[in-house]
Amino acid sequence: MSGMALVRILVGAVWLNGAAEKLLNPNYPRQFAASLDAGGFIQQAPMWFQDLMRAYVVPNAELFAQLQRFGELALGLALVLGLLTNPAAIGSIILSLAILFSQGGVQLGTGLGSPELLTINLLLALISLVILLSPAAKALSVDASIAHYRPRLAPLLVNRRIRHARNRRRT
Repeated sequence: MSGMALVRILVGAVWLNGAAEKLLNPNYPRQFAASLDAGGFIQQAPMWFQDLMRAYVVPNAELFAQLQRFGELALGLALVLGLLTNPAAIGSIILSLAILFSQGGVQLGTGLGSPELLTINLLLALISLVILLSPAAKALSVDASIAHYRPRLAPLLVNRRIRHARNRRRT
């Protein structure tokens, strides 16, 4: 197994873990809405992100909680299975950055607490970017199987061209 395929699977497992926590808590949507009403996920965020959250997320907090639950589940399954890996990696980057900004973004810490420059969300976004760009991350995936049978889709699915067996015999 490719090391990058293992990284892809581990990132998927991180999203599956987050989804499982939210799915197993039937009160999560109400708790998320209550947290937003109290200013959670907003106070430390940059002003442009606070405005975005107040305009769209806070009024629809329970809907966004459900979208987050199933979004994390979809990202996790897609990355573990290697199904539509590139769109899943883009989704992972976007969701990681959204969580990062909701927590205040990247800052220099005092050195006394947890690191604020390279947080888990920034690290997850960077690793997801590597997964997006790496053909090796698509090894042992549903995408690789599809690309084998449909070589024209290979550049989109596995970031490289695949010659079909019929093309090799002709040359």
